[in-house]
Amino acid sequence: MAFKFRLQRVLELREQAEQARARALASAQNAAAQARQAQETLEALHQTSRTQLQAATIAAPRVGHLQQLGTTLGAIEVRLEQAAELVHAAEADVHQAQQQLEEAARNRRVLTRLRERHVESWRAEEVMKDRLQMDEVALSRFGRQSGAPTDPSTDPKA
Repeated sequence: MAFKFRLQRVLELREQAEQARARALASAQNAAAQARQAQETLEALHQTSRTQLQAATIAAPRVGHLQQLGTTLGAIEVRLEQAAELVHAAEADVHQAQQQLEEAARNRRVLTRLRERHVESWRAEEVMKDRLQMDEVALSRFGRQSGAPTDPSTDPKA
């Protein structure tokens, strides 16, 4: 007889949930990496713009040019703040996805351990049944060889 775990379907569902959480974590990590890359690009642009503004103030500055660089720099700073907020939110999503993955893995491990215990118990029962069957076979052979009845209820003298 083959082993059958009654909660196998639940275990499979937990494994699927864990895999879904792992995919969600990977997606969140990708989004966070993209947000960090966008922030780094904006930081580089900001630094370049600050350098241009400093260079323009040293040279013969024109008011319109300085004003345009200042406006551009201000807009970049606003976008940089927004990018920082996006990075922070993306990292929070990654943290939450990690926690959900850990919880899903824990839930799956509980059922996996329960299944392992049931398998061990089933194996022990199967070994016991095999031993009993082998003992019965050995007793019946011994009884036939010695000519003695093996079961007192079948003994005609009793």
